[in-house]
Amino acid sequence: MTTTAPAEKVADDFREAMRRLAAAVVMVTTWMDGQPWGLTVSACCSVSMTPPSLLVSVGEYTATARAIRHEHRFGVSILGQQQADVAKFGARPREPKFVSQFCDEGTAARGLTPVVRGAVAHVDCLGTQEMVSGDHLLFIGEVQRVVLHPDARPLIYYASDFHRVERLMGASEPESEGLLYPPW
Repeated sequence: MTTTAPAEKVADDFREAMRRLAAAVVMVTTWMDGQPWGLTVSACCSVSMTPPSLLVSVGEYTATARAIRHEHRFGVSILGQQQADVAKFGARPREPKFVSQFCDEGTAARGLTPVVRGAVAHVDCLGTQEMVSGDHLLFIGEVQRVVLHPDARPLIYYASDFHRVERLMGASEPESEGLLYPPW
């Protein structure tokens, strides 16, 4: 006979398991009242290559969710290893997240969502789907444009802290570019 663990134990164990999942640090960007807005999130992944699509998860009742719904667009800036301050700014609970001081000027004129200056990459998406999952909204966006910064290395979140890729690998330099940047 299989028994189910109490919900509180499952929730605690799940949090611990997610702390062990190393992930790139991303900031979801959009426009709010004509100004750049950004939220650091832990849930972001590619969905499809045909058409190129990306999924982000944000709290259902956040200002970010409202702005994405209003704009029908969002961007994802994959933060570089020197941008822990940007990540921390975008993760502050219940604080305004106007991020103009971190963004490239002129992105609105180019028709882009706000691009975080120095990010490894920025993916500009047109919102195509939205669904509720628990207390979050999952937004799927079709990729419209990509801005790459080829020399930047990603910031990694692991064990409730920010890390450089090299630090996680225990070396001063990555062993292989292929390990860090698969060709997809």
